[in-house]
Amino acid sequence: MNWKETAVARANRKIYDEEIRDFLPEQVFDFHTHVFNAEAIPKGDPGVELPGVHIKSYTIPELMKDCEEIYPGKKCRAVVFGFPDIRYNSDINNRYVAETAERETVYPFRLIRPDEDPAKVEEELRSMKFYGVKPYLNYVTGKKVGDVEISDMLPPGIMEVIDKLGLIVMLHIPRGLRLADPINQKQIVQLARTYQNTRIILAHIGRAYYLKNIVGYLDNIIPLQNVYCDTAMLNNWEVLEYLFAHFDSQRILYGTDIPIALCGGKSVEINDQYTYVTSKPWHLSISDDHGKLVFTSFIYEQIRAVRKACDRLGLTGTFRQDFFFQNGYNLIHSVNAGKGDTE
Repeated sequence: MNWKETAVARANRKIYDEEIRDFLPEQVFDFHTHVFNAEAIPKGDPGVELPGVHIKSYTIPELMKDCEEIYPGKKCRAVVFGFPDIRYNSDINNRYVAETAERETVYPFRLIRPDEDPAKVEEELRSMKFYGVKPYLNYVTGKKVGDVEISDMLPPGIMEVIDKLGLIVMLHIPRGLRLADPINQKQIVQLARTYQNTRIILAHIGRAYYLKNIVGYLDNIIPLQNVYCDTAMLNNWEVLEYLFAHFDSQRILYGTDIPIALCGGKSVEINDQYTYVTSKPWHLSISDDHGKLVFTSFIYEQIRAVRKACDRLGLTGTFRQDFFFQNGYNLIHSVNAGKGDTE
């Protein structure tokens, strides 16, 4: 089953040629992608669920081939990390990412669990030359998922290692109110101020997929020079417009959430909420059961939203160059991966 909506399909190629090709710079840096090898998935497990399909692996070579097909004629680089699911073997996934990423165009991050020995974490971060870490709320035990806090995901012992090495944290914040949650607001500020040698990326703009969830909630974060935002899966042009208008443009990163973002779908805002609408059934979405709509990929919908926000704000090609490529390139090359403590 071909679940990928790339420019190989004629309809998607038309969208790319007419709306996207000339809007993108010659190089694209995707700061948010997931990869995993089949050995990390336990026997009998159906694999990672995407709209209409389960997949039992998504490899780095497959990622780079898909990038060639989603951005024809462009050069691509990517940050990669494993798939954070407690059912899957994160150690196997981390080894695969570290051993397969060649670090000229693909930059590995390590999945991290809060119960790990900080000494082991430090040894692997150094020896496997990771550029950063990817914690996740589902790795926290002893709490309901809705009660998990950032401090549970990133305990002090592990954060001290990350800060000593000057690495990056790709942070998918927890809790139902997301960026608007007062506990999250407080702990993001505390984390950034306590560990000033760490670069913290708020994945999905702090999961602010709808406008009410971002307006006013960037205020405490804007002054924190070591906090960045990525735009993975953001299809809402109003949210992007607000981010572009208020946040430091050098700390905004393009990301997609591939492989999910390759699927046919769009995230939409409904009555101060958001959901996904997809071409095929998915447990996170509303799907087009009647088959009345023609979908393109989440990625193309995201770029359309970025373009509308840029047009409304009058942002130039310099902004696009920085957003789609240079900011990510600069950040990843500021990390002294695998070479010991930063100076």
